[in-house]
Amino acid sequence: MDQHNNQWITGIFVLITIVLLSACSSSKWSVPENLVGQWKSQSTKITVRTEPQWMKFQFIADTVEISFTIDSNKEVSGSIGQARFATGQLRRNKGNPAVTGVAYIIECGNIGKIFDDDPLENKEVELWLGPSGNYIEAELRFTEGWAVFPMGNLLLRKITN
Repeated sequence: MDQHNNQWITGIFVLITIVLLSACSSSKWSVPENLVGQWKSQSTKITVRTEPQWMKFQFIADTVEISFTIDSNKEVSGSIGQARFATGQLRRNKGNPAVTGVAYIIECGNIGKIFDDDPLENKEVELWLGPSGNYIEAELRFTEGWAVFPMGNLLLRKITN
C-alpha cells in the first residue's frame, strides 16, 4: 500500500511540476512582426461612463481617433482622442483568441480626458485587440479594479512598420 501511495504522490508532483514549467515558459513570447508598427483608427464613437450620485450611471459619448505604436519590446505609446499614453504594455490574452476574439491587450495605464466633455480627469483603460493582419478589430475598455466597461469598438489599420 505504501508503494502505491508513493507512486501516486510522485505522479501528482510530476504533473504539478509540468504545469508550473509550462506556465512559466508561456510568459516568454515575442511580438509578431506584423503587429509591430503604427496603427490608427478612423473617428470612432467612444462612451465614457461615470457614477455621479445615487448609483445612477451617466454616459457621455463623442467621436475620436485612436492611434498607437507597438515596438518589438512590447512597449506601446499613442493617443486616444486628446489623451496620450507613453508607457503602455502589450500582453497576450490568456484565453484562446478563436474563442474570446481577443489575442492581445494593451494596458494603456492612467490617461486623461479623451474629449472635451469627458467628465473623468483620469481613467485606466485597455485596448483589447483581435487577431492581427493588415487590420485589427479592437475594443477600448475602461478598467476599475476587476470591473471592465466597454467604451467603444474600432477598426485599426496599420500605417507603418
